[in-house]
Amino acid sequence: MGIFEKIKKGLLKTKESMLGKIKGVINSFTKIDEELFEQLEETMIMSDIGVETSMLICDELRKKIKEKGITDPSLIMELIQEIIADIMGDDQNLDLSTKPSVILVIGVNGVGKTTTIGKLCYQLKNEGKKVIVAAADTFRAAAVDQLEIWSQRAGVEIVKHGEGSDPASVVYDALDAAMARKCDVVVCDTAGRLHNKKNLMDELAKINRVIDKKAEGCAKEVLLVLDATTGQNAVNQAKMFKEAANITGIVLTKLDGTAKGGIVISIKHELGIPVKLIGLGEKLDDLQPFNSHDFVKALFDDDTEDKVKESDYERLDGDEDIEYADDAENDESDEIIENIYNDDNEEEQITEIQPEAEEEKPEPEEHTEFSWNTETDDDIVWSAAESEQTEITDTEGQTESEQSETNDTEEQTESEQSETVDTEEQEESEQSETNDTEEQTESEQSETVDTEEQEESEQSETADTEESENTKKKFSFKNLFRRKKK
Repeated sequence: MGIFEKIKKGLLKTKESMLGKIKGVINSFTKIDEELFEQLEETMIMSDIGVETSMLICDELRKKIKEKGITDPSLIMELIQEIIADIMGDDQNLDLSTKPSVILVIGVNGVGKTTTIGKLCYQLKNEGKKVIVAAADTFRAAAVDQLEIWSQRAGVEIVKHGEGSDPASVVYDALDAAMARKCDVVVCDTAGRLHNKKNLMDELAKINRVIDKKAEGCAKEVLLVLDATTGQNAVNQAKMFKEAANITGIVLTKLDGTAKGGIVISIKHELGIPVKLIGLGEKLDDLQPFNSHDFVKALFDDDTEDKVKESDYERLDGDEDIEYADDAENDESDEIIENIYNDDNEEEQITEIQPEAEEEKPEPEEHTEFSWNTETDDDIVWSAAESEQTEITDTEGQTESEQSETNDTEEQTESEQSETVDTEEQEESEQSETNDTEEQTESEQSETVDTEEQEESEQSETADTEESENTKKKFSFKNLFRRKKK
């Protein structure tokens, strides 16, 4: 499979999603008006091309339609293809002009940095370059082991330290080994980091300083690996990393498994960073250099829709052979049917001949070898009667067993009924007990009410006695006062 075929196959989901929606909008209009441009812009934004890029494409589309005087909406697709091709511009390949050249791979966790390094080393080795890998991701567990497996698959050397060691020292040793072994390219793996993690960004700056000092004057590529399935989030990551690091190119991975390939256009327009490599699968040779011309052509190519597969043409050319094969099959089936019909006729003939043969059989003699032929008719009748009697006794025994089973079931139902009656009586006794307890509580409540009334009466009596004593005291006081006056 050629490179263009791989790109076209990898962009199939993007083509079906983005181009299918744009074509659907265009085909729904019979004239070119402002509503058409609004719907096109909305469709492009929803296809992860981005707001700014979608507005630019629609503005350029208006200008071209006005310049050329186009009134047929079906001609718009060619203009959109021209505009996107202009936005993508010229390609920029990896700068590997010096010996050694350094490639520093950065990005967040999970975007496919280690896998990309393995595929890139395989590609460079096939181009005849001697490659060495620096396992500078000493932060993530098993990252060094994973990179070592990929380097073995690609057939390149690796420089590694223990887990938790200084990444800058790993890069320094790798550059030293590359110069001693006269390697062409040094590929440096780094730990996954976010742009807002200051300690990790400082670590990345330290690695850059080591490269500039140890390999002064060497060509250096800083590749940012982005996951295409994240859509516009990948564009935002690229904006943040551009502010923190001097990015020279972008590697877009997992492009074959997403319909959001429109972010390539957005990255090129909004960031001005060239996409240098794209991942189109999981095999070692599925990392391809990005070609903007092939990218646009694969998006807008209609060969897959208009052309018929070669296998279909072969099938159409071979119709006569198929007919002959069908005739042969029909002849074979006719022969099978005739054979079956003949077999049936033979069986019928055999069945017709059998009764004649039976008629021709001689009658058996009165005395034969077998002892059972010597039995008399009376013995046979007696044995038949005995068998009938045994059958009758068997049936009587069976009926008796059935009756006993029915009796058992009746006794069981009676016992269950008695149990239910006992339970009902028990429930009635419990209800009567509850009624007695309720009556007892009511009597206790009435007694408490009586005691309360008695207490109130006693309190009223004490109050009366106190009032009488007070009146007596007042009367005696008055008498004493009168006596003193006298």
